[in-house]
Amino acid sequence: MISKFTSMSAGNNLAPSFITPIFTLFLLSSLHAPIVEATRHSWTTKHDARHLIGPIGSPFGFLTGGVYNLTVYDFELTLGKSHKKKKRVGDRGTDDDISGGIEALQHVEAGFLLKRFDSESDFSKFYETVMEKPSLCAFESHRSKDFVSVDHANRDDDLLEVDDTFEVEFDDENQKDKEEKAVGINGVYLSMNQPEKSWKPKSPSITHAFSTPGDEGLYILLFQLCPRQGEIPFGLEIRSSFELDLVLKNYDSFGNASYLTAGEMPLPGMYLYFSISYALCFVLWATNIRNIRQGKEPIWVSKDAGPSSRPVVHAIHHLMTILLGLKTVTVFFEAARYHYIRMNGHAEFWSAIYFTMSFIKGTFMFTVILLIGSGWSLVKPFLNDREKKIIWMVLVLQVIDNIAVVILTQEKEGEKLYDDWSA
Repeated sequence: MISKFTSMSAGNNLAPSFITPIFTLFLLSSLHAPIVEATRHSWTTKHDARHLIGPIGSPFGFLTGGVYNLTVYDFELTLGKSHKKKKRVGDRGTDDDISGGIEALQHVEAGFLLKRFDSESDFSKFYETVMEKPSLCAFESHRSKDFVSVDHANRDDDLLEVDDTFEVEFDDENQKDKEEKAVGINGVYLSMNQPEKSWKPKSPSITHAFSTPGDEGLYILLFQLCPRQGEIPFGLEIRSSFELDLVLKNYDSFGNASYLTAGEMPLPGMYLYFSISYALCFVLWATNIRNIRQGKEPIWVSKDAGPSSRPVVHAIHHLMTILLGLKTVTVFFEAARYHYIRMNGHAEFWSAIYFTMSFIKGTFMFTVILLIGSGWSLVKPFLNDREKKIIWMVLVLQVIDNIAVVILTQEKEGEKLYDDWSA
């Protein structure tokens, strides 16, 4: 559209062939990207050397009645570069693999913790503190009750043939009640310190229902290797590998399950309301433009306008009509996206459509702003070479920004690639 107007006015277009391959690349990447949703998804890491991994997925606000479920698959530890030979643990492999796992547990304790924080900035401070001082353990309050298996005899080959999953159980009901009451303080802990129960090929899982108002709040899932003797020995590298199936959900006032975090539960209705509001504005704007072009009385005119002065429709006004239409459609698709996330916990198709429309709208918006700032259509019917270069530079930056957004949506928060791109 822009190149059409500029070629008519200045005899030189804005090289539409330049933007076409970039737009096509973005469109294809957005349609094929496995869009990530924060409330129901899988999370994978391989040979990760970090002793603290978090947040795993996005932070989630639980309300009373909310449910948290975590299942761990293919958990294993790898003793790294300081050893002549890497040893994997958690596999039905050789005795070297098993002894490597026992050696790892002699130095560290492993576990997943769903912990409550006042805010994301509070978690950032906690994360920086633990990274600076690895001896601090996020699940310190659980360590005294956790059994760490470092005996080769505990690995029962007969036991591994059946029962590929186990769930955390309490022998004492009073202990269970105490654990549930302390969730807001101590968090929900899943130990990975018993290879015979929780390592590959086993699939440990834990489920917790937030039954009391005192447990409501912002929770973040993290994984940590806590040193047993103050710190991990110098030169010892322990790498973690595992896959998670994570389900986080709340219940709305009607008792319906919602996979949206507490703060996002009103968003589907809000975005639908905004899309309807933008649609009404679009109809009013388009009707006013049509009336002016046809010589009819405009819907509204300036109070200072004299009887002889009539508003004039410029080409930029038509671009603004298109921009308003794109904004309306984008907000509607965002409402649909959040609606399906609320219902199903994921919305890959609607997310791809939303990010595509958001890219088109964002690029078009910056183009219209630059054209208005240059005075095109209102003051002069052409763009000089300097203005064209500025417009193309901004458009290229906008395209790169949107491609980066799509790439980030392919990675989950807490994964190494996500941290690299968001740094």
